[in-house]
Amino acid sequence: MTDVRADNEGYRRFREAMQAGILTPGMVVTQNELCELIGLSLSPLRETLVLLEEFGLVEIKPRTGIRIVYPEVAFIRENYQFRIMIEVFALRSFGDSVTEDWIDNMIASHEECRTTLVDSSLFEDAQLKFARLDRRMHLEIVEALGNRAILDTHRRLQDNISMAQQVHRRPNFRGALLQTIDEHMKILEALKRRDADQAIAALEAHFRGATHRTFAV
Repeated sequence: MTDVRADNEGYRRFREAMQAGILTPGMVVTQNELCELIGLSLSPLRETLVLLEEFGLVEIKPRTGIRIVYPEVAFIRENYQFRIMIEVFALRSFGDSVTEDWIDNMIASHEECRTTLVDSSLFEDAQLKFARLDRRMHLEIVEALGNRAILDTHRRLQDNISMAQQVHRRPNFRGALLQTIDEHMKILEALKRRDADQAIAALEAHFRGATHRTFAV
């Protein structure tokens, strides 16, 4: 196992280049091309490639180049399965410590996003706002564990799934976001009742739905 941290500069630049569309899934580049695209010199790039290959984000092909991962079914399922393991474990702890204020704020924020998502004139801004809310909700559940290693891994899984969703985004994206809100609300309502088992069941159902929606036409 490499001791290179996932928050190193090369890793961060690689992720930013993916988000900006400078690097695209399935793309094949040379080391020199990748250096230029992410603004990194060759020595730190080689260190970063060890990490990226370990995380399954690139494939190093001799005499061919570096292939950026394309999120196939197995990639997505593996990342969701790992996230489920982490979040189910975290939710049991979170259910004991979560405050009424946090729950009420999350419910109100979701209802606000629901309202703006159905307004076509506000949709672009609304989807970005909800993406931040979605990430924050799941992240804060995991933060309750107080475990840096788990939190770093969870952030990486969130990034992987976000990339996959962007690649496989379908025309009914608005409907998918509204379904996600409904699923989140079931988790939040169970937390409000202090029903940890039901909150976990709702979380698992949410991830099943999210996995299916990634590929649904």
